[in-house]
This record gives sequence, structure tokens and C-alpha cells, in this order.
Amino acid sequence: MPPMLPPNVNVNVSLSQINGEKLMDLEKGMVNLQVTTNISITRAVPFEGGIDFGFVFAVNYNPAVANLTLKGSIKVVGGQKEIGDLKNAFEEKKTLPPGMLQAISNAAFVECILLARSLNVPPPIPLPIIQSQEQKPKPGPNPSYIA
Repeated sequence: MPPMLPPNVNVNVSLSQINGEKLMDLEKGMVNLQVTTNISITRAVPFEGGIDFGFVFAVNYNPAVANLTLKGSIKVVGGQKEIGDLKNAFEEKKTLPPGMLQAISNAAFVECILLARSLNVPPPIPLPIIQSQEQKPKPGPNPSYIA
């Protein structure tokens, strides 16, 4: 597994725009609703001691129940070597390290859940499905230990 971020790099995520639009009401029995999320990096602007990456976090529903879009930036501050390595890696691959993408996702999902609740549409994360007693699997042999 690749390293998330070097230990001496600080990351700060801030949102500048939050948009949500409900396009239609959910119909009864609509069970094949698909929700997809996407993070796009729109810019990389170096500054003294760091880089400011712009991003767009989009949530799309199929069928088109709603669209949620968040725009913001993730500022990375650290040592000259770490920032240089990050800039070079971004210029080569046009993607960010997993730790930075996770920081964006964490901030964006929280806002999108609140926005989805306000619009009365399903949140962009799968909700747990609770099985009734009749649907639970039949008990089989019990293991002598659980690891």
C-alpha cells in the first residue's frame, strides 16, 4: 500500500461553493438508484512553502434524482523536498496521493450528506440493510474459536 502522506506535511481542506439541485421526487418502488461520486483536480498553484490544489466533488444520481457539487481547495504545506515531490508526481500522473484524496472525500461526504438530507434525497453513501429474522441465514456449525 502506498504511503498516505509524509509525516511532516500538513493538509487543509476548505470549501468555496456548495450546490445541490433536486431534479425529481423518488417514486415508490425505485430500487435501482445508483449514486456515483467523482473528485476532479482543477488546478495546482504553488505558493511559498506549499501547493494549493483546486477540486470539484460531484455526486450524480441515476436516474437523475439530484445533482450535488462541491468546489474547494486543499492546501498542502510542508518541506521543500516533500512539496517538490508532490508537485512532480501530480504533473506526471494528474492525481493526488490517497491521503489527500481521503481528506477531500471526508470533508465533502459530510457536507453532501447534510445537503442530501435538506433536499430529501438519498445520501451519497450506502445505508446498511437490516435483515429481518426470516431473512437471516440458518445457523450452521459454530466455530470453536473466532479469530
